Amino acid sequence: MLVSLLGMIGCSKPIEFTGKTEDWRVECTVNPSGNVKEYAITYIGKDSQSVKNVSYSFMDSGNFNQSGNSESNSKNLKITGKSIKETPYVEEDSFKLQIKWNGKEDTILVVKKG
Repeated sequence: MLVSLLGMIGCSKPIEFTGKTEDWRVECTVNPSGNVKEYAITYIGKDSQSVKNVSYSFMDSGNFNQSGNSESNSKNLKITGKSIKETPYVEEDSFKLQIKWNGKEDTILVVKKG
């Protein structure tokens, strides 16, 4: 019985979070058993202007605390990141991503799936 429980813990499903606005889609995943977290921030806006001068910051999250900048100049911008969690997974239902680009600003609510 103990062996099967340990097997189930080791194979736990990744926990997914998603958020979307008119201009951006955010997908985040945490794999508690491997302590791996990753995120993808994708521009989905209809603006004909290229996306540039992007800065982003995760807020109010126990699992995602990244922030950064992208110097890319693209109409199909996708920012990704992957890292090892240094602390155990923190149970949470939602958090926010603040993003700035082309002189605009958006705050995206990122919600746990399921």
